[in-house]
Amino acid sequence: MIFLYLLLAVIAVIAVLLLVCLVRACINRKSVPETPLVRKENPDAMRIAGKLSKMVQVNTVVLPGEDNPHQFDPMIETLSQLFPNVFEKFQRMDYLDNNLLLKWDSGNHDKEGILFMGHMDVVDAAGKWSHDPFGGEIIDDVLWGRGSIDIKSGLCGFFEAFEQLIAEGMTPNRDLYIFCSRTEENSGPGAQMAVDYLHDHGVHLEMVLDEGCSIGESPMDGVRRPYALIGLGEKGYINIKFTARSNGGHSSEPPHVSTIGRLSKFIARIEKKSPFKCKMDPTTRRMLETFAPEMPLKQRFVYGNLWLFTPILEKIYRYKDGFKGAMLKTTAAFTIIEGAHAANILPDAAYVICNLRLSPHDTVESVVSTMKAIASRYGLETELMGGRGASEITPLGSVPYLAIEKAVHKHFPEVGVTPYLILGGTDARHFTKVCDNVLRFVPHALTNEEVGTVHGRNEHISIHALANEVPCYKDIILELNQ
Repeated sequence: MIFLYLLLAVIAVIAVLLLVCLVRACINRKSVPETPLVRKENPDAMRIAGKLSKMVQVNTVVLPGEDNPHQFDPMIETLSQLFPNVFEKFQRMDYLDNNLLLKWDSGNHDKEGILFMGHMDVVDAAGKWSHDPFGGEIIDDVLWGRGSIDIKSGLCGFFEAFEQLIAEGMTPNRDLYIFCSRTEENSGPGAQMAVDYLHDHGVHLEMVLDEGCSIGESPMDGVRRPYALIGLGEKGYINIKFTARSNGGHSSEPPHVSTIGRLSKFIARIEKKSPFKCKMDPTTRRMLETFAPEMPLKQRFVYGNLWLFTPILEKIYRYKDGFKGAMLKTTAAFTIIEGAHAANILPDAAYVICNLRLSPHDTVESVVSTMKAIASRYGLETELMGGRGASEITPLGSVPYLAIEKAVHKHFPEVGVTPYLILGGTDARHFTKVCDNVLRFVPHALTNEEVGTVHGRNEHISIHALANEVPCYKDIILELNQ
């Protein structure tokens, strides 16, 4: 009898909780019409696109392991010709191995400065393109070429914003900085060199704004309008090499399980069930809470009541692929595998490289330990090839964040704004040493199709998306220059 009463009590509590969730979901509703991504026509678009076209025409491909500082002399010269006001007002701070650090000295050192940054280098333009990847062609209001999005568009946007503000007579009330790395795509030392230079000269910044996020189409199922995702931090990045060894031999007498077979079993084990726990970090929680009021009732019931459903989502998302899984857990992607170099040879050693993106709740040490323990069951050697943990997270609601949010609402009124934890990596992570508010956002509106060309073939951008960056950047600068 007591058991029955306890059971009824439990059922009653569950019923009350579900009723509370339903009431909250019904009340916490924001009616948002289905809104397409809009790129407003800008009368200045062709002129600004002409500048980006010239930047794209400078081939700044850097392959892994390459390091040629003078390769970027033409790019820096091109920037100086396209933005003469900037190069007149801003002083070049040392040469930093041709990583470009510029400063507009305000004379007011009571306020911390702000820094806008991006990278000049681009990835290779392999494969067959429909347009010359270094032609910078503009056809039907679309600019084609490697770097047209990643991230020469961002450089063009804030350089042009400063160029116009200088022409309009702006006076800086705090020191303003621009940094352009030449080593971002191959994880080189350029950004760290700039950080060390600033730190050694006693510079602490109020804001650093880098690439990483933009305005995009519906970011998640159930969200009916575009959103500006402002990156507060980023996941970590490590590579681990797993090696299987044997005596090798001739393929006519294969063993029961080969080196490649052991690697394959290991890979299948990791891919079948992630060994990493899901945990909702505060940034992702805030993002989902921002989306929730705009979602249909079914999703609003869950995401609008994360106080109750977070533990359930953490268990479910552990087995999710793609964006949902990557939001809450460390991911593992096997990207390179190699064994023998002839079809009739059993390799005495075969290896696979796994690229892992670390969530803030995991560390390099904990991830390596977890993977090593599993690999040992298959007789594999484990070698950490380098990497880093997740970055520090910028506080939500900081003055720079609010300045960006205000500018986005002004120039893109139909767009929502939310914080975001970047799943990839940027140079911005280095700057937490000299800045408490490191943000990742470029104010251009991109379709999913355009985003899909980044690091791929036929990279391109709407010239109006490019031009619409400029007034948004200008307002961010002016808001923080007060």
